Amino acid sequence: MPQVTVATLNLFNRMGEWEQRFPLVVEQLAELAPDVIGLQEVDLGIDQGMEISRAVNKTLASKPHYRIKHATSPGQRAATFGIGTLAKIECVGHEILDLMTFDRIAQRLVYEVDGHRFALVNTHLHHPVEAPEERAVQAEYLLSWLDRQEKLPTVLSGDFNSYEGEKTVAIMKARFRSAHEVVHGREPEKTWPTPVNTWDNSPAGTLDYIYVTPEFRVLDAGLAFHTPSLENPDLFPSDHLGLFARLEW
Repeated sequence: MPQVTVATLNLFNRMGEWEQRFPLVVEQLAELAPDVIGLQEVDLGIDQGMEISRAVNKTLASKPHYRIKHATSPGQRAATFGIGTLAKIECVGHEILDLMTFDRIAQRLVYEVDGHRFALVNTHLHHPVEAPEERAVQAEYLLSWLDRQEKLPTVLSGDFNSYEGEKTVAIMKARFRSAHEVVHGREPEKTWPTPVNTWDNSPAGTLDYIYVTPEFRVLDAGLAFHTPSLENPDLFPSDHLGLFARLEW
């Protein structure tokens, strides 16, 4: 049966000492070696996604190498609010959805493994703590769009900016399973923040998720990109922790 390892990480664009964080991202991505990883807050102004892709590919002894598919926010912060999906498996389809509010978007990519196809959706929802209803509207709009696509086993992942107990999480869990919850019986204690972010006083908690449709068996799941620098315990790859899931279908 085909297997795939997927992951997600909000990069925090170029903020928070990116030059020092960059080697941590590359090192931990190479170690995790997911087949596909969805990235949020990709700074297109510095070609951040390609910079990561090239650096990781240099560490790989052989092919396949990673390739990235970008999508850009339609608003004034297009450069820093871009998203991108990095994969070392064959991509056979790529669509982008404008979520129509707050310059947020989603990608739907179709991949093929051993002749079997699945879809991965990468998204980043509206962020203010006081905007749970706005996030729920975006989530419902995204699901309505997905309902019109080819029916495939689907992974829906990213930074949902939604704490447990919010309507958006309930909407998602009515249709999908959380990979981390399947394995551990609960969500992580938190995926945000790390000490990299020193100015946002929003409550700590889980904001990032990997959701999967019933076709997938979750073999393993957990935190990723959660190891600080050996020289500086306050320096992490990002202000978010990442997630991974190893799936079979």
